[in-house]
Amino acid sequence: MRINDFFDFSSNFVSSTVRARSIGLKLGDDANNIGDANRLVIGDYESIVFPVSFKQDQGKKFQDILDTARAFLFLISDRMKTVLEENNLTGWKCYPIRLLDKQGNKIEGYQGLSVTGRCGPIYVLESAAIYKRVVSEGPICKYYKGWHIGLDEWDGSDFFLPKRSYGMIVTAAAAKVIKSNKLTNVHLRNLAEIEVPEDAANVIKAKPE
Repeated sequence: MRINDFFDFSSNFVSSTVRARSIGLKLGDDANNIGDANRLVIGDYESIVFPVSFKQDQGKKFQDILDTARAFLFLISDRMKTVLEENNLTGWKCYPIRLLDKQGNKIEGYQGLSVTGRCGPIYVLESAAIYKRVVSEGPICKYYKGWHIGLDEWDGSDFFLPKRSYGMIVTAAAAKVIKSNKLTNVHLRNLAEIEVPEDAANVIKAKPE
């Protein structure tokens, strides 16, 4: 398989869509003690008390994915959960939540999303270098086009996280299901088309093993 067989998975981050801020999740205090939000992303529920509480703090439109003001921590609708189950997509699981609106009334129909699939790290610096101006008359900047991922360590799941990353990746099969079922507020980018600035690429490379 090649990198154009995979997609970066996130939300559209539209302000009109409901965002639900988490309540009571603990922050990590060092590199060896990750916070509760990141534990939920990776499906490690040690020390997590369920249901996890969230409260709407902006937006009015309820869609299949809701942001939470925590990077990579998403809520998904019961409809989306059913679509993933019925199509036998792997590498994910859900956890129970308590979702409240701005007035404190309970909102039904949502779950938290965890990703249990894994692959090797992202190798941005192995991608092709391109040069372009971000703004007219601005400097020419160097970018790397494409995310190469460690497929030798990929477990074959449809949803998975690269080593040392919380950014979700899905297979072409999963992307097709998401698109054909018109799941809302889902943003998919083919890995071959992602452009990473040189300074960000160096940061990714510099992350510890």
